[in-house]
Amino acid sequence: MEHAPSVGRPKLIADHIEGLAPFWAHRMVASIKGKTCRDFADSRTTPSMARHELETLRAAVNYFHKEYGLDPVPAFTMPEKHRARERWLTRDEAAALLWQARRTPHVARFILIGLYTGTRSGAILGLSWLPSVKTGWLDLEQGIMHRSGSGQRQSNKRQPPAAIPERLLAHMRRWKRLDKNIRHVINWNGSSVLSVKKAFRNARQNAKLSNDVIPHSLRHTAATWLMQSGVEPWQAAGFLGMTVEVLERVYGHHHPNFQKAASTAIAARRA
Repeated sequence: MEHAPSVGRPKLIADHIEGLAPFWAHRMVASIKGKTCRDFADSRTTPSMARHELETLRAAVNYFHKEYGLDPVPAFTMPEKHRARERWLTRDEAAALLWQARRTPHVARFILIGLYTGTRSGAILGLSWLPSVKTGWLDLEQGIMHRSGSGQRQSNKRQPPAAIPERLLAHMRRWKRLDKNIRHVINWNGSSVLSVKKAFRNARQNAKLSNDVIPHSLRHTAATWLMQSGVEPWQAAGFLGMTVEVLERVYGHHHPNFQKAASTAIAARRA
């Protein structure tokens, strides 16, 4: 109640607290030990879920220590950090997904924006046709997607403006003509959409794609396609809203020049 409302993603913290409460609500801070952390992790669906929730609890403990003092500060034992999923779509898979989403226009819009810009799901769902301080918005005159509102607090999940690709811009101009006075880009009968998970899952199943294709796969796809096209990493990273280090570490092997100088040099040396 004191700190969470001021962070960039308060709803995410609320979701984590909902997962933490059944196990931790009746315990004292002093009970945070290796064993209790492991017991909590065993009680959750996945190690990844447990890790994210424990990170939120640790942040709360550290905040309390900073503001009010806490002695001693407990040490957390975290589940092992798993390698991030990197499932991306081929062009044929993306076309199949879009074809199955054609009867649910808000999902088709979501997929197109995700594929063409690599924008995170929450930012896509928040997009408005009009300038906003609370959400991102589209400037179709300048061809710029503002992924966040001017009054939004910036978090480590970067949401910089991005140039809208020409093909997507043509779609967006048509969507705006259809929407007339509707404010939300991703809308259902004029109302904002909070989640597309169910509709996305239906489209994925009808397209006969594997279960590891999730909304975030669209971001992986955009990053992978950019690398496969040979785009300079600093250009791609700026467009996607991620650091060059993350882009090269996760997607760099898709670039046609990946380690080419090293492989060429070692082959020449052997010769």
